[in-house]
Amino acid sequence: STEELANLLLDHLKEDEYKDREMLLKMFAKMAKKYSACGSRFKGGDLGFLEHNTSAPEVEKAAMEAPVGEVQGPIKSKFGYHIFIITHEEKLVDLDKDGTSLPIGAGPGTL
Repeated sequence: STEELANLLLDHLKEDEYKDREMLLKMFAKMAKKYSACGSRFKGGDLGFLEHNTSAPEVEKAAMEAPVGEVQGPIKSKFGYHIFIITHEEKLVDLDKDGTSLPIGAGPGTL
């Protein structure tokens, strides 16, 4: 199933050989090109910056809470299962209704 594949890919990305950030990102890109149904697969899964209210709410919430540099997922949405890595974040002011800053910056993207 798709969920089983997502879990297998996630487990593989969490193996010791990918503790090095560069190796992890290379393997992520390789997997995204092979397994992703998202258009970002042509860029190794890189989604660029994740903006507020532009993706599946489940994915956005998980991305906003994820620490930089750690593999996250799989997150289920109406689009399928997502595995992602936040490579960096930027703080932008006044994105939220109450004026709090929201961390953004996702990429590579999802599998």
